[in-house]
Amino acid sequence: MKASRLLIAAALAAMLPLAAATAQSPTPAEEPAQPAQQGATFESLDTNSDGKISKTEAAVNASVTEQFTRYDRNGNGFIEKDEVTAANTTPPNTPREP
Repeated sequence: MKASRLLIAAALAAMLPLAAATAQSPTPAEEPAQPAQQGATFESLDTNSDGKISKTEAAVNASVTEQFTRYDRNGNGFIEKDEVTAANTTPPNTPREP
């Protein structure tokens, strides 16, 4: 009887590190959301595949959100693919030296 209690106690003691590790590892619901990729493609942001990116769709990428008005050249509240191309190929305004 004494030997079986000792065996049970040893088995419980051996399981303690496993219980502690399991309690400390986050479950998928507790894991923090991953930030959006900086190099997101037009297609990955256009989640409803309507050929334009709304402010809601752009919100997953901080860089696009910050520059939304730069890309939305016609001011209609959406970024179309041709606007992205134009914004990325137009050289920035650089002041000329006197």
